[in-house]
Amino acid sequence: MSGRSGPAWLLAATALLFGYSLVLFHHTSYAAGGSDSSGYVNAARLLASGRTHEPIRGLSRLGLSDDWARVFTPLGYVPSQERREMAPYYPLGLPLHMAVAAVFAGWSQGPFLVSPLAALACLVLLYALGRELRLSPALSLAGCALLAFAPAFVFQAVQPMSDVPATAWALAAVFSAYRARARGNLWAVAAGAAFAIGVLVRPTNVLVLVPLLLALPLRPKCWLLFATGGSPFAAFQLLYAAAAFGSPWTTGYQSALSEGLAWKNFPARARHYGLWTARLLSPLLPLGWLALAADRRAPLHDRAVLLTWFAAFFLFYSFYAPYEAWWYTRFLLPALPAMILGALVAMRDFVLPPASRPEHWRIALAGILAITALTFELRFVAKERVHKFYKGERIYPQACALVRQRVPGNGIVLSMQMSGALHFYTDATYAMWNWLLPDRFEQLRVSTESRGYRWYALLAPFEMDSVRQNLPGAWREIDRVGNVALWELPAAWSTGTGY
Repeated sequence: MSGRSGPAWLLAATALLFGYSLVLFHHTSYAAGGSDSSGYVNAARLLASGRTHEPIRGLSRLGLSDDWARVFTPLGYVPSQERREMAPYYPLGLPLHMAVAAVFAGWSQGPFLVSPLAALACLVLLYALGRELRLSPALSLAGCALLAFAPAFVFQAVQPMSDVPATAWALAAVFSAYRARARGNLWAVAAGAAFAIGVLVRPTNVLVLVPLLLALPLRPKCWLLFATGGSPFAAFQLLYAAAAFGSPWTTGYQSALSEGLAWKNFPARARHYGLWTARLLSPLLPLGWLALAADRRAPLHDRAVLLTWFAAFFLFYSFYAPYEAWWYTRFLLPALPAMILGALVAMRDFVLPPASRPEHWRIALAGILAITALTFELRFVAKERVHKFYKGERIYPQACALVRQRVPGNGIVLSMQMSGALHFYTDATYAMWNWLLPDRFEQLRVSTESRGYRWYALLAPFEMDSVRQNLPGAWREIDRVGNVALWELPAAWSTGTGY
């Protein structure tokens, strides 16, 4: 690259990043929605208040025994060891990011800016890591484009989820490890800190340790500094777990992993992830990444890092139970940069040998190959309207506003899908219908209605039949917003059915 072309590439990269950021923020969801998004935002608000757990609303307000704790614990929480309190289910890394963002941008926007900001950081870090791998500016920019428009990346970048922040910290850890090899051991401290923060965000980011073992210099001092960088965050996690769950080795999240992993899952999951990766990103990327194994022009060290990085995540999640939809490929996002960079390194060495063609021909060929892969991504994003996710999420704050308007102070709102949003946006007393059976609901109804409470239900379409079947009564719809309906259950004495 000539001295003149350097500023030109920098200017082009900056302009593209700015344009992408405008589109990204325009399509960002600013709503605490279902289990994941509301769970993270509720946990952020709790941590910002300096607490690790909080009272279970229904128990304290209705004077019920601990046996009812599960019924009044919303999505995103688990009853804590005190039973009359609850703690966040999700890892605390993303909520901590959200709490910091809320200091600068407020609770209406701050928590929801974390994912798009992390997406922009991913692109910068991927470009920088590409240059560390001796990719040209053209190929490094192509890698940024391939990540920026990957459907799972777009889908997660516009909503308050942990996948894109986990990807950013994985990239930061590997990039810092490369810098530690070339620029000195202090970069190992940064690698350790980035790795540990990534694990706080997503526990399975511990898999990034596999490529880090190969990327970091084999010097005892370097590894000591790596551990030094990560130890404060590890200590913080242990202290938090002890305060929230009574043991430094316990989390609300661990059962999801331990119960969801099984050897029998591998054939179907591996096939699912392999086919969807090729369909979403084009076959060029997984084939290029595999071809890297035979690339003798690439240093063995680089090949080992990029191959083990993606393989570790692919193999692990091939044993994990949830996988049914295309967007479960989000689990692989922290390793997707490895596939992209590996394919580009193979492209550089097999398709664009340095001495065979002039610079402009090499750039043109790189562009053709990148555009071919981008076409797969953009067609899927446009067809599935991946970037329009925010439109559906607006229903959550709107439905909660309806509850504030129509439900009196003595109302109890049955919900499940909306429970986390109800906790965030309202002061309503809510209950989880999915933990109630007819006889138990009748018992609860007698206890509460005799003291002047009235029952309501805020339900998404898929919940309505289950509530009618499991919680029988003279339910009537009193209002709705979009496809979410607010129902009312008249008191038994008012319908003449008695108790």
